[in-house]
Amino acid sequence: MSIYKVFKPTSIFLICMLLLTVNSSGCASHDKQKALNKFDETSNLYGRLLRWKELEGAAQMIQHEDGSPVEIQLDELSDLEIVDYKIKTIVMDEEHQKAVVEAEISYYFETKNTVKTIRDIQNWWYSEEAQNWFMDGDLPAF
Repeated sequence: MSIYKVFKPTSIFLICMLLLTVNSSGCASHDKQKALNKFDETSNLYGRLLRWKELEGAAQMIQHEDGSPVEIQLDELSDLEIVDYKIKTIVMDEEHQKAVVEAEISYYFETKNTVKTIRDIQNWWYSEEAQNWFMDGDLPAF
């Protein structure tokens, strides 16, 4: 028995369109999941770089969304020690293109020996071109 005898041509067309719709929505879902995974990887790396005192590496993850130049003075942070870095909240937009992270950072300067804790609000954005997340802002104000 031929498929044409079971289904009318318009039915076949509708079934094909349904399959294409399901498949394309699956691709969009896959792209969002890929962006989410990349965000987790990138934001966690940023925190590790701060804790390991790899401030140059952390600074390379900063790129202003408007394309303006990033100017970071690392000389002032040479005696900085990060004691703890905890992500408190993450709020992401529905398109998975922007995220706001609230982190709590405990630190001290070797010359002062007083541990302080700050709340750092980070604005992250996803670059389709680079297929990567960047933080729009500066290093925390220690």
